[in-house]
Formats: sequence, structure tokens, C-alpha cells
Amino acid sequence: METTQTPVHLREKLKFLGPGVVLAALAIGSGELVLTPRSGAQYGFALLWVPILTIIYKATFSEGLARLTIASGNDVFRAFDGLPGPRHWAQYFIILVFSLDMIGYGGIALAGGSALAGLFPGFDIRLGALCAIALVPVLLYTGSYPFFEKIVIAMCVVLLAGIIYTLFHVPLPGDQIARGLVPNLPKGSLSTIMGLMGWIGAGTTTLLYSTWINEKIGKAHNEQEYHQWLSTMRIDCIASYTLILGISFAFLALGVATLHRRGLVPEKQQVMSTLSEMLNSVPRGRETFQVVAFFALFSTIVSCMDGKSRAIASMLTGFSTRFPNKLKSYRMVMGIYLAVMVVTVLLGDRQPAAVINTIAAMNAVVFGLLGFGFLYLDHKLPAYARGHLALRCILFVGSVIFLGVAFLKLL
Repeated sequence: METTQTPVHLREKLKFLGPGVVLAALAIGSGELVLTPRSGAQYGFALLWVPILTIIYKATFSEGLARLTIASGNDVFRAFDGLPGPRHWAQYFIILVFSLDMIGYGGIALAGGSALAGLFPGFDIRLGALCAIALVPVLLYTGSYPFFEKIVIAMCVVLLAGIIYTLFHVPLPGDQIARGLVPNLPKGSLSTIMGLMGWIGAGTTTLLYSTWINEKIGKAHNEQEYHQWLSTMRIDCIASYTLILGISFAFLALGVATLHRRGLVPEKQQVMSTLSEMLNSVPRGRETFQVVAFFALFSTIVSCMDGKSRAIASMLTGFSTRFPNKLKSYRMVMGIYLAVMVVTVLLGDRQPAAVINTIAAMNAVVFGLLGFGFLYLDHKLPAYARGHLALRCILFVGSVIFLGVAFLKLL
């Protein structure tokens, strides 16, 4: 893609915000909606530090993705060819991880079906999930990124309005929140912590931020253009992770305020109806939450399907001349992944929260490995595009922590 005219003034830069909103939409329906209120129900505010540190790490990672994409003109998946080892090995590994991820997104579709079942009593959760999956190719068939971005932003507006409405009715105990900022490991919480680390702020699908930046702006042709575009994408990245952090806190607070003190933990097919119990005391709160939940979950599925299909289509064109047409490859990958989700829905045991947490924990391990890989790629960038020492330190320490938590889980 050819680079668009670079924005100079703040008003011009704000027009290019979008990839970060799409990334936020991808994140909200996985870790934020399902896992944060569940952790609040189990441990109160004791794990508040986990989403905060996770988001700092992933925001730094995403800023690095922006630097690499703008400087090279290629998405990060093409850059993986620069890692030591057999040709394309990292890309094959990412395709494998993305494919396993789709089992987790089958769980997200089940959670979306649960939201529909809450709105329409008697509606089967699996039928609701299949309806949501069937709508995805209708919206994405053309492969148009601008159209896709507009759809996701519209859904984000709906769910953000609902979250703001409900949060005003939730008590926020300052002393408990302050204690939750201090890292600690409640008994039996390691699995939950790994799940939060894996999917808060998106899991390995954070890599898709590079794909959407590449679709949006292309390549900077010189150092001046690079700095102008990077400034724009930093605003986009900050806005995205501020939104993710705010929503993570909101859902965690909802889980603590209403589920924790009653001993309720969202499980099985009742995951959305249990979560909606949080808002029974709020006027129209239960219905509002179900609508917000469905839009959040559906926007996550749509964003995931678009980003992964674009990313793998990009990789396939580099693998072989048999895949010259990116749009056909995009549709082919989408069809395969939709089929995986359908199989998960039909054969799954209707436990979306458990499915999501398991796949999210796997993402935590892979993310730690990706951090070290990205540090290697950062050194191969032009000198003006390399990350600041402080940012590289955050990536290194964060990657060590991610892998360290996984190691503790194995002990």
C-alpha cells in the first residue's frame, strides 16, 4: 500500500485513529468482558495489578509494532523472516498459535450466544453462537479495511455507552482498590493470573495491530515521514490502551461489587446471565449489560477474523506463488477459521469461560517468547526507528515475568 500524505497537526492525526480502536474491540470481548469480572468474583480487587502491568507491557509491545511497520512498510509477520533459524519457521509457528486460538474464539462465540439467551429466554446458546459466526463473512466478504473499521468503531460506541451508564451505579471502595495495586498471589490464583496476562489487552492477536497499521498508512519513505507517522500511531496506541485499561477496571469493579460478596463465579452456559446479575439493581441494567456483552463479543470475533485472515494471507503470499491474490487467500483463511469456530461450538461442553481461560493462559507463554523475538528484530531496524532503552527494558522485564508466571504454574 502507498503511504497516505503524512499528518502534521493534531486534528489531522486524529483522523488516522482507528487501528488502536480495532485492537481495543478485539481485546474487550475476550479478557476484559469474561476474565476480569470473573477474577473480581473470585479474588476481589486483589488482582487489579495484573491488568495494569499487562497493559503497560502490551502498550510498549504495540508501540514497537508501530515502529517496525512504519519503518519497513511490511507487517510484523513478514519481519519474522528476519529471525534466526529455518526460513519461515516463526510464521508457521504464529499460524499454529492463531489456529489454536480459534478454539478460544469458539468459546467467545458461545459467550455471545449466552448474551442472546439472556435477552431472549429460551434461546439456545449454541444457536446464538452460530448466528453470530454466520454474520461474520457477510460483513467481511469484500475485504475492505475502511468498511471493517467503521463497523468496529460503531460497535465500540454502543458498548462504551453501556459501560459508562452501568459503572456510575457501582460502589468503588478506595482502600480495596489501593491494596489491589500491590502485587500479590492469592492462593490458587496462578491460572487466573496467566489467563489475564494472556488476553487482557488482546493475546497474541496484538500482532494484528501491525497488519491494520500497514493497511491504514503503508510505509514512511524517509526519516521525517517516519517520525510524523509514529507520532500519530503513538496517539492511537495510547488511546487504545487507555480505553482497554478503563474497561478492564470497570468490569473488574462490577465483578467485585456484585458477584464477589455473593460468592458467584461465572461458569458454563450461564456465564453471561451470571455476569448480568451484577446489574439487577440498576434500572434496565441487566438488559443493558446483555446488549453491551453481545456487541463486545461480536466485535472481538469480527476483529479477530479480519486481522488473522489479513495476516495469514500476507504470509501465504510470501510462502509461495500459488497464493498471489490476497483477497482470495483472505477469504480462504476466513472460511477455515469460521469452520473451526463452528466445530468448537457444536462439540464444546458449553463452558465458554473455561475454554477462554485455557487458551488465554497459553497466550501468556507465547507472548513472553514473542517479546524476546521482537527485541531481536528491533536491533535490525534503522537507528532512528529503534526503541528507547526504557522501552526495551520494559519488553525484556515483561517477557521474563510472563514466562516466570508460566514456570510457577508448572511447579
